Amino acid sequence: MPITSRRQYLVTASTIGALGVSGCTSNQGDGSLRIGVSQHLVGGDWVTAFYEAGELYAEQEGVEYDVVSHDQNSAEQVTDIHQFVAEGYDAIIAAPFDEAVDDAIDEADAEGIPVFTVNDPGTTDSIKTFTAFGNAEAGERCAELLIENLEEQYPERDTYSVLHVRGDFNQQSNARTDGFNEFIDGRDGVDVVDTIQTDWSVDDSQSTTESYLSANDPPDGIYATNMTCGIGVQNALERLDLAHPAGHDEHIVHTQPDAGPDVNPMIADGYIDATVDQPVHFYIPLAIKQLLEYLDEGEEALPQSGSTLEADDYPFEPVEHNGVELWADPIWEPADVIERDGHTHVLTAGTVVTEENVDHPGLWGNIWG
Repeated sequence: MPITSRRQYLVTASTIGALGVSGCTSNQGDGSLRIGVSQHLVGGDWVTAFYEAGELYAEQEGVEYDVVSHDQNSAEQVTDIHQFVAEGYDAIIAAPFDEAVDDAIDEADAEGIPVFTVNDPGTTDSIKTFTAFGNAEAGERCAELLIENLEEQYPERDTYSVLHVRGDFNQQSNARTDGFNEFIDGRDGVDVVDTIQTDWSVDDSQSTTESYLSANDPPDGIYATNMTCGIGVQNALERLDLAHPAGHDEHIVHTQPDAGPDVNPMIADGYIDATVDQPVHFYIPLAIKQLLEYLDEGEEALPQSGSTLEADDYPFEPVEHNGVELWADPIWEPADVIERDGHTHVLTAGTVVTEENVDHPGLWGNIWG
């Protein structure tokens, strides 16, 4: 059988190898390209959007799409990646929990199985590309939005107090905190009175914020580092009778990365002033596009550092899902391509969500949840 591309070679080799070991594969030897997906989050609308969008696009492309998940356990993720390698998958898409997963990614690469990361970057140069919005950039933009809204809410003031509600010390949370702090540190008149840590759950964020505010004066503004932190913050404000919409004399300005089905109503009602939302329903589809081009054409097909990607570079055919045309609006563009952590980062755009555009049908929180 003639080999016409790297992609065809990998499909053929993996199918023959698997048949030689066990006599069958999970795709029953039909020659489909097999992609293993490893992610460290389970449950919730964000994760559902993340996975389902990838599955829908894999179906469009006719590739097998197998997902394994664990609950923030790097040892389990290492085992999952090793299993993908042992079973001869053609490629792996991973959201690495932390640096402990790097060695497994290196081992996959050494076996000729390319690894593309999404949502979480990883820190090894074995990764072909990473695709997601910039967490540090989102934190920086949230800081800018916080100050803009503080100045609008309290135009007579020269100084503002801010409470920072952050998550665990992982890649995402650290980057969102660092981006926020770096912007705030360069501004006069903004005092981060405290930073409190939560485990990124709604319940812990609510109880931690409620305990803090019960013992301290309410701040002028709050920055929360993700969707669930922000929901917990608003729950705490409501329980303490401190929740007021924008324009009210006692409104506490609130910005954060991540909108979503539970956050969007709070934005619409004025309790959360602005978020920087992720085009999560494009992450795995974009990685699959890059992966397929790599398998066809090799390294030269990968996005190049210093370039900017637009919708024409990675066009999508919309599909109907949950009553909307999924991918009809390429809100992931433009995406700047940079080098970071030893590999290529495709930094998608983040969408600033406010009262004015919270009903946009292209936002993932208006499709899932």
